[in-house]
Amino acid sequence: MDWNKRHRSHEISAAEWVALAPNELDVDAVGLWQIIPVGRHEFGLDGEDIETFTRTVLKGLLAKGASPITGRDKIWVAEQKYGTGPEEIIETVVKVWLSKGMRDPDIGDVWFGTTAVLEE
Repeated sequence: MDWNKRHRSHEISAAEWVALAPNELDVDAVGLWQIIPVGRHEFGLDGEDIETFTRTVLKGLLAKGASPITGRDKIWVAEQKYGTGPEEIIETVVKVWLSKGMRDPDIGDVWFGTTAVLEE
């Protein structure tokens, strides 16, 4: 994985984007549908590189206190089916994504948010 790859539209590297992604949790939840397309379309990643990019972003989100969530009836609900610890969650999310042929996720797929989002 070349972490120095530059974003197509912004003067930012993949490593910088990954480091900044968890900051969005201060404002809103982050969906898998936002992460994978950025890696694929903005940084030109595919195969193992897009998988590594995705795992690394998820690790950063979880380290900042996020957990898997789903939107139901206009509220966020904690999603337990992905596991409990960070490694288990990452592995399960990636496994589910890979089982769908590595497609770009849609808005209905898993999101990550902090307890502040769940309490809104």
